[in-house]
Amino acid sequence: MTALSIGSKRPFDVMNGRLSADGSPSRHLSASRSPSRASPVSNLSSILNTNAAVLLGARGTGKSTLGVIAATAFQRRLIDTDFAFKEATGQSTAVFRKTHGSSEYQKRAIEILRNVLHANPTRCVIVCGLVSLSRDGQVLLTEYGRTHPVIHILRDVDAIQAYLNVAEKSKVAELLDATEKTFRASSNLEFFNQSDFLQFDPELSPGQRSPAPRPTLKKAERHFLKFLALATKIENIPALEEAYPLSRVRVDSRSFTYAVSVPLSQIMTSSLDMERLEEGADVFEMKVGKIERDKHGLSRLPLLSEVSEALAIIRRNTIVPILYHVKWRDRKAQADKYGSSPSYLDLVHHGLRLAPEFATLDLSLSDDEIREVVKSKGSTRLIAHLHSAEPWHSESWVHAYQRAQNLGFDIVRLCRAATCVEDNFAVDGFKAKINAIESNSIPLIAYNTGSLGRTSCCFNTIMTPVTHEDITSRGPESPIISAMEATRALYSSFVFEPMRFYIMGASAGYSLSPAMHSAAYRACGMPHTYTTHQTPSVGEIRALVNDPQFGGCSISLPFKLEVIALTHSLSCHAKAIGAINTLIPVRHLLEDGSIPEDLQLFKERNRSGPVQALYGENTDWIGIRACVRRGLSPANAVSPRTTALIVGAGGMARAAIYAMLQLGVRNIFIYNRTNSNAEKLIKHFRGLLDDSTIRLATSVRARMPLDSQIHMQSIHSLHQTWPKDFRDPTIVVSCIPTHGIGENPSPDFTIPEQWLQSRTGGVVMEVAYRNVRTPLLDQIRAKSALGWVTMDGLDLLPEQGFAQFELFTGRRAPRRLMRAEVLRNYRDEQGRPDPEATQWRLEHVGEQEP
Repeated sequence: MTALSIGSKRPFDVMNGRLSADGSPSRHLSASRSPSRASPVSNLSSILNTNAAVLLGARGTGKSTLGVIAATAFQRRLIDTDFAFKEATGQSTAVFRKTHGSSEYQKRAIEILRNVLHANPTRCVIVCGLVSLSRDGQVLLTEYGRTHPVIHILRDVDAIQAYLNVAEKSKVAELLDATEKTFRASSNLEFFNQSDFLQFDPELSPGQRSPAPRPTLKKAERHFLKFLALATKIENIPALEEAYPLSRVRVDSRSFTYAVSVPLSQIMTSSLDMERLEEGADVFEMKVGKIERDKHGLSRLPLLSEVSEALAIIRRNTIVPILYHVKWRDRKAQADKYGSSPSYLDLVHHGLRLAPEFATLDLSLSDDEIREVVKSKGSTRLIAHLHSAEPWHSESWVHAYQRAQNLGFDIVRLCRAATCVEDNFAVDGFKAKINAIESNSIPLIAYNTGSLGRTSCCFNTIMTPVTHEDITSRGPESPIISAMEATRALYSSFVFEPMRFYIMGASAGYSLSPAMHSAAYRACGMPHTYTTHQTPSVGEIRALVNDPQFGGCSISLPFKLEVIALTHSLSCHAKAIGAINTLIPVRHLLEDGSIPEDLQLFKERNRSGPVQALYGENTDWIGIRACVRRGLSPANAVSPRTTALIVGAGGMARAAIYAMLQLGVRNIFIYNRTNSNAEKLIKHFRGLLDDSTIRLATSVRARMPLDSQIHMQSIHSLHQTWPKDFRDPTIVVSCIPTHGIGENPSPDFTIPEQWLQSRTGGVVMEVAYRNVRTPLLDQIRAKSALGWVTMDGLDLLPEQGFAQFELFTGRRAPRRLMRAEVLRNYRDEQGRPDPEATQWRLEHVGEQEP
């Protein structure tokens, strides 16, 4: 891998656009609100799986750091054009320019850029210096962008000002205005690198867990990798939500999904809490108006960089898909008033550069205009949008649907202002007409707007626009019901029914799951109950299952293996692990008597009736995987040499090993007091890897063939030195009890110091939460300055609970609320609140990744 060079500083006059790189007056002095469209790449997402990617942008935007993140995650070479220049000439760009003059420098810089692009068409990440601002550099990059992702990186003015150490903020703003148009012209994608300024207390109390090192960088890593996954469809990206059940089901194929609709102006000028807005929603719709209002209520034109920043704010703080919607205005009237303002199509094309999961395009456009957008939409699913005053019985609506279908849209969204209550029945008649058309192949969203149209919004089944009580600015077409109100309406009208959920175990009385799930149900407007069922016998579950309103059950110790005998089918994950922690009722079997999967299983959630079968799932591995990923710093990103240590050999250890496999960890060591049990575990998973019917994550299949490349080994003694052919572990998961059980005292386990020699630290996780003040966690907290991070059962419980919530309800979980509820209700072994262990974490719960 080519070493990374930060590069030398350029004179500020060159950086801010007053002079070009060769010393001549810049041709890019005037700032423009209109984008200079790069040549669109046809079907971008299908050709970028192995191609090289280029990052370009102004100094201080974080290109080099993002390049390291991408190269590490995808196991690709990292090439910095400034370092390539020094390798080729023996001098830095600044020294060469001073020695040989600007003209010769420009000639050599272009030559080297051309060679770098030509010699590296695949499997690398190229960080491009300011040679990309030159005219010849733009030509090279524009051509390269026809078959490769060329990504323009932006950042906020304050962060760039701090990086450049420039006193006047106006000069930095001038720099960005002068260069953004040029960078956009030679790129085909855009990423806003949002800055966070989080401060953590370096003095940790005994009950506090150490925060992840450099949490802002961790957020940037997740944000950028998710962007790349969406923009390029590149494989091997361990996306945050890919393991969660609903990630396997497209949002437009599920029933009664909601899109919370938020204006750009409120995202940029108010303190809206994105995670709070997301609660109960399945999609986050960002509305961009041709005319926006600033914080003083004055009309102004939206800047393209603001659009990029707003979408970045949403993506960084939520997990649901983003819908990018530009509101339609009369284009001629707009042009007459504001001259060269960004047109509707300019804003649409710019939004597509940001890789939203969905984007709307107004059917008022001509066929040719629509085809141009469809051709360059990349991986974004395009929604045909039309708001009209025509009555629903008009054939114009059928024509609009068929036109959208013929033009290549993925979804159709049609709406009109209701003038009477009967319009809500008329829209149902229109939907029936579309369903009767044999050629109807794309999903339909159809509803009425305004207060009289609320009923149609409640019963529209796909991506219904909803609002939130925190949203204050609402236009005439804006939704006026919230996701909670729409959900309550479904239960009030008997479309959905209240269900009963349980946690069952021999010692389930101390469980925090009832408080966590019950709070989540209330927040989403669901009248479900979740209670504890403590029992010495697994057979008592039969009485629960016979209840027509049985919704599902969380399974705790000691029944995670025993309850398998009562199930009729297991998920592939539960089969692989050999244990379950979630029991799902199945009320409708397929014609062949088998149990439906994914979509059909979700469609019968929240509905009562006789239980025909029981389906077993394991979400423990999902929670462990999520915690480990959150705790790993970018420096410890999983690579072929990453090593993990699992302590224990019970059911949770099985889930932990499976989580490591799903993360792509190839080297797994197991320590257990009884070594024969560790060897049994290794034998189980070696057999699993030989079984081609077991489904592992795409990242695992692609990164490592399921053969001897995966190394599993037991460690016989705590006095044993770490195997010399393997790196020191950067992941440790302890799956043994942290409290006394019966006459057996707590194990008071710690890790031998000789096993904790990783120079970049790592993450150590204790899966139990009955006691969070353990010798192991204290040992690792003392090493937080060395990059070691602790995770415990209070982190794990909500993470696995998110997956259970999805399985139980078919909806996304309100994540922050569930995390906070666990901390609020935690009690120690004596049943007492422990504010020293939880208060700090509760105050900082909003700073975690969503």
